[in-house]
Amino acid sequence: MSESQRATESSPLLSPDTPDVKETGTPNTEQIKLFSCVSVALSMMTGVGIFIFPNLVLQDVESGGASLLIWTTAGIIALLAGLCYSELSTALPGSGGELVYIQKVYGRAAANLFLLTSAFVKYPAITIIMTRTSFTYLLKCFTDFSLESSPYEFLLSLAGIFIVVTTCLMACCSTRLCTVAINALNFCKLFGILLILSFALYVGITAPDKAEIAGRFSLKNTTTHVPTLLISLFGAIASYEGWNSLNLVAGEVHNPQQTMPLAITIATCSAIVFYLSCNIAYLVVLPLNVMKSSTAVALDLGRIALGQCGTILLSICVVASCLATVLGLVLCNSRLLQRAARDGQIPEVFKLTLNRTATPILSVILHGLICSVFAMITSLEALTTIVIIVSWLFYSLCFTAQLVLRYRDKVKPSFRVAVLIPVLLIMFSVILMISPALTNVGKYRSSFFVTVILLAILTPISVLSTLPSLHRPDSPLVLTSNKLTRYVESSGSFS
Repeated sequence: MSESQRATESSPLLSPDTPDVKETGTPNTEQIKLFSCVSVALSMMTGVGIFIFPNLVLQDVESGGASLLIWTTAGIIALLAGLCYSELSTALPGSGGELVYIQKVYGRAAANLFLLTSAFVKYPAITIIMTRTSFTYLLKCFTDFSLESSPYEFLLSLAGIFIVVTTCLMACCSTRLCTVAINALNFCKLFGILLILSFALYVGITAPDKAEIAGRFSLKNTTTHVPTLLISLFGAIASYEGWNSLNLVAGEVHNPQQTMPLAITIATCSAIVFYLSCNIAYLVVLPLNVMKSSTAVALDLGRIALGQCGTILLSICVVASCLATVLGLVLCNSRLLQRAARDGQIPEVFKLTLNRTATPILSVILHGLICSVFAMITSLEALTTIVIIVSWLFYSLCFTAQLVLRYRDKVKPSFRVAVLIPVLLIMFSVILMISPALTNVGKYRSSFFVTVILLAILTPISVLSTLPSLHRPDSPLVLTSNKLTRYVESSGSFS
């Protein structure tokens, strides 16, 4: 650990009157240009969601044509949201994304809530979605095990914990090992997508009954139940997650007032084409009833197109893609927990790094423990609902912050969107978040209330962490935190 790092970490708990997050970029760091921005945003938006959610969307809307409309709608929403964030990046120049915008407009307590919710709810839930998917594909590839049986639910939780522990051990051993593994595994994702499109092209050309395939794209039998239609957006919107990724590095973007909106437009439109192409591929190969009932849609496509060989190939690709995401989340969330420790929201001991590898090993362990708790939730729909609600809660706060900066603070960003766009997105966010409570499907309703309880627990913690009395050197919490940190440091392995 460098002397500068030691200096910045000399205070165990961040004082409430510590200056806000920097809002100005450093001119000499503006180095990310248009092509790189498009690459970053597109790679973040085109993740493993295409292997997970197409069948769930189809189950909700009941028709192939409507499922394509849902994926297109979700892409348009991501595009509009990205353009709003482009305005925010020019209104408050600098890197940091939502943390900067929320702290500027709502204060430190709201920023703390965002940080804690991301670290303790959102990223662990996404991690378990990935472990659940990888295990499901492995199980379906080699066995005919019933996914509705009680043993499967137990195995699902056990496999999730095993994968989390394994990836956390890798992160503890070497960050470089994780990054190399992520890069290698991501090639499998690209290969899997190419296989899906190739199989669909082959089936489409050789199919004897092309009229039947064309009929799968009709709007016939589409549901008209509005809460169900909103729920059907969950999987598609979750797949487009990443449209906000550029704002995390906005302070390093060259000419952001032009580059940011152009990059997000190109990347999102490309992602829409990508998701529509893959969904069309699924509909070409799989009959509607098969796709609706599928629990591993890419695997079923491979089985129909190329038999057991196609099944194994696509299973390997999907599992590799999910593991790459899990490894990335270990690295990301452990650093977020380390940041929370530095800010005094969790015990200071979690900011310590292992001297040998410079890894925040205690934060990695904490991430593993949180994920192990979430592994008890075996419903993909429930996990997705939790992620959507907590994500769009803070997105809606950022859209509101956009209007506050424009009309209350009189900030004049160099790029502006029509005022109707953030207003509509705020309304959409609220409707999207409450839609699980309006549906008659138990797993959506229960996950809605679980999310509300989690937010109710984290909110007072976020507020209390800003109280000056808790940050005094003689405060019991500070004394206990310091004592625990000094004890761990005394081993000589941490600093």
